Amino acid sequence: MVGTDYAGASGTHTFLDNGDVGGAGYDVCTFHHVPTYGDYFNCDMVWTATGGLADVPWAGATVKIGYLNPITGPIAVYAPGFTASAYIGLGLANTIAYNQGVQFELVMADSGCSGDVAATGAQTLVDAGVVGVVGAACSGATMGANAILSAAGIPMISYASTSPALSDAEAHPHFFRVVPSDALQGQAVNDVVGAHGGTAVALLHMNNAYGSGLADSFSGAYGADNLCAQIGYEDTLTDFSSQVQSIMDAGCDTVVMVSYAADGAAIIEELAAQSFTGQIIGTDGIAETGIAADMSDQSLLDGIIATKPAAAGASEVSMTFQYLCMMNADCAGGIFTAESFDAVTIMAFAAFTMMANPGITMSQAIAGTGAGWSGASGDITFLGNGDVPGAGYCVGTFTADASSVSYDCTQHWAADSGLS
Repeated sequence: MVGTDYAGASGTHTFLDNGDVGGAGYDVCTFHHVPTYGDYFNCDMVWTATGGLADVPWAGATVKIGYLNPITGPIAVYAPGFTASAYIGLGLANTIAYNQGVQFELVMADSGCSGDVAATGAQTLVDAGVVGVVGAACSGATMGANAILSAAGIPMISYASTSPALSDAEAHPHFFRVVPSDALQGQAVNDVVGAHGGTAVALLHMNNAYGSGLADSFSGAYGADNLCAQIGYEDTLTDFSSQVQSIMDAGCDTVVMVSYAADGAAIIEELAAQSFTGQIIGTDGIAETGIAADMSDQSLLDGIIATKPAAAGASEVSMTFQYLCMMNADCAGGIFTAESFDAVTIMAFAAFTMMANPGITMSQAIAGTGAGWSGASGDITFLGNGDVPGAGYCVGTFTADASSVSYDCTQHWAADSGLS
């Protein structure tokens, strides 16, 4: 009979005894509004009488993006925030790309905030077939990963690596970052010390790419000969009693520390234990409430000042991201979450651009995508060496007691206008 298993334009049909057709079920579709990009109608689920509601099997192209995350190491406390923000960005990219036959998959690897660990992680990402890598967070980890990734022609976009050494495009090819170099943060910290610090300033910093780079930037602006003390330490150190004792013996009344969360917390607690009563000024390694997780007494954070790259004025993208981020506890308590989101979305859009334009490289696609990009952390335009100019620095103050802690940007620093 013609009406049995008839292959028609709308599907395969078999008439029932009453003349009806059984049908193939129902598409279940969702409207999505993506700020600055428009509205999308994605039919990614299906309902059938026999199977109920189910995801539609993906039949398009899947593009893998690597993500280097400090799952272990001295800033592991911030890894959940990086993860949460990355998946917010991935969700946005996949919503836009769904009807274009493309979906993105995030392949996570540990950077350990270490060059060696990150190099191992980078090799696993190369072997996984990623088109690009987001990360790392720590500058030393980024350098270790870049040696592996650049040799394979795979570009990377860091969401938190700020060492001035990474501005050297010859030493670190195929490298981009959505945060400014610490060459400027050192000047910002110098102005903060002038406004809020005393006259006997100690500089306590890690001896790694991030710590040494920012310490050099600050001491160059402040004047190394003017320091009350300058003490470097290995980023694996956990006991700071001798370093703090040296600061106390020198009679310093202000401590500028360039640290990560775990070591920063230990330094703050040791300063309190040795009855230091002066001003503590930190940098972006501690500039979020997540540092409290590493402290036995979070009230010690009260009054501490810390700098971090500032976000530009509010935009539809930034407000949408902040809303989504605040709905996730890990994201809400993290650092560089907007930057992580931006790095993921730029990488995804660059991959889509490369697929649509045969003959261009992924690095070329990133450079083009990141020209006037409206991101959650502000407007982004990559310079020739992969750097961004940035939007100045937030100067924030911790308010804390035994039951609560907050970090609020109370001032802003810009290269052309200073502290305001």
